[in-house]
Amino acid sequence: MKRAVVALAAVCLSHVALAQAVDRSKQPVAPPAAPFHFPDQRTTTLANGLRVIVVENHALPLVAVRAVVDVDSLEDPAGKQGLYDLTAEMLREGTAHMTADAIVDSIAALGNDVSPFRFTTITANFDRSLRLMAGMLTEPAFPAAAVDRTKAALTAAEQRQLQLAFTAPRRLLFEKLLGAEHPITHSVVNSLSETQSITRDDVVRFHDSYFRPNNTTLVVVGDVAARRVFEAARTAFGSWQRGPVPTVEYPRPPAASATTIYLFDRPNAPQTATLVGQLGPVGMTSDYAALQVLGPVLGASPGSRMHQDMREKHSYYYSGTPFGIGWRPAPLPSMLYGSVPIYVAKTDSALAAWVNEIRGMRDQPPTEHEMTLARGFLLGMMTEQLETDDSVADRIAFRAENHLAPGFYDAYVRSVAAVTPTDVLAAAKKYLDPEHLVIVMAGDRKFLEPKLAALNIGRVVVVDEK
Repeated sequence: MKRAVVALAAVCLSHVALAQAVDRSKQPVAPPAAPFHFPDQRTTTLANGLRVIVVENHALPLVAVRAVVDVDSLEDPAGKQGLYDLTAEMLREGTAHMTADAIVDSIAALGNDVSPFRFTTITANFDRSLRLMAGMLTEPAFPAAAVDRTKAALTAAEQRQLQLAFTAPRRLLFEKLLGAEHPITHSVVNSLSETQSITRDDVVRFHDSYFRPNNTTLVVVGDVAARRVFEAARTAFGSWQRGPVPTVEYPRPPAASATTIYLFDRPNAPQTATLVGQLGPVGMTSDYAALQVLGPVLGASPGSRMHQDMREKHSYYYSGTPFGIGWRPAPLPSMLYGSVPIYVAKTDSALAAWVNEIRGMRDQPPTEHEMTLARGFLLGMMTEQLETDDSVADRIAFRAENHLAPGFYDAYVRSVAAVTPTDVLAAAKKYLDPEHLVIVMAGDRKFLEPKLAALNIGRVVVVDEK
């Protein structure tokens, strides 16, 4: 006991001595970050066109798997909104060799969930889990009774979606930016009547058209050798037949109009659901890194100009992101927009500050402090997103979904680190257009309409909620 007390006293004295040695008049300087390198990837393509990407990590006996099929709701045919969602949900409803109950029993026996698109398991269960995933993807049975039941569940989910404060405003924002018939506009919420019109034959045709090995990427990360993964993939997916995959022609967005405020009337609403947006560039332009840094400087991070002014200083809103960049692979355009719920009494002041910050970003380059915060926000997230096998698998799946090159992440970190304040200012001048914004608000018209008109930001158009 006496020795323990002596040891504790020695520790305390050492801490006191260390504290006395610290010069508190100077701010501590963080050491340089370790060089970033995305984990090495092994890739092969099977004879049927299935691409397989493997990252080995033998630290723990775990394996994370993702199946990326290059299709989503943007491929829903005209008059059949909800077809992709229904098809994806139906994959778990039985295969040519297993009923839905048998799939559930197999998952219970494994002790880890397996979906058609993802699973994480212990190494010993990898092969069995992969075969179960393959069966759901390649030979679904689509039982008619399950189609009707799943349609009912999706319809109920869409009805709940329609009740959310931002659903109608978001759909209108996309409609004004992209056009009423654009698939992205439709994807905000499916038409209930169109979902109800979908038949089992529609589901079968959609699956046969898009769920092909030559339209799919299998991602495997964890405690399994690449050679074993390639053999397991051939065993599980080798009989899957390749075939032609339809291409979709997207309508061209309309020309941008002068800034307009579209107002949904929601009497006595305590908050105003607000979205402000415009279109951005198509694909990964040479300005990509500068725009990425622009996001957290202007409004996409807690240290951003908008957040510090509108939230921290004036308390116009509590949660939300007033500016962000939504990228999509070419030929789809990116969208520069933000959405926040604003306290109703402060709506006009908040909107004025919002637009002023967009204008100011075109005139005031970021400070070195803002650049440090923005780079830390972007690059810190990159490191965080590689902490587990699951997060690495998700990053590779994202790359596959967006048709990005294998070395994208390493190049991204280098390019973001090299961005200068001048680059950000040039990107802001090139892409931010405060004179051609689409502003959508849902709130108390009686209170808001005269105040919004007095701002002279743009004409106010009252929109029917229906």
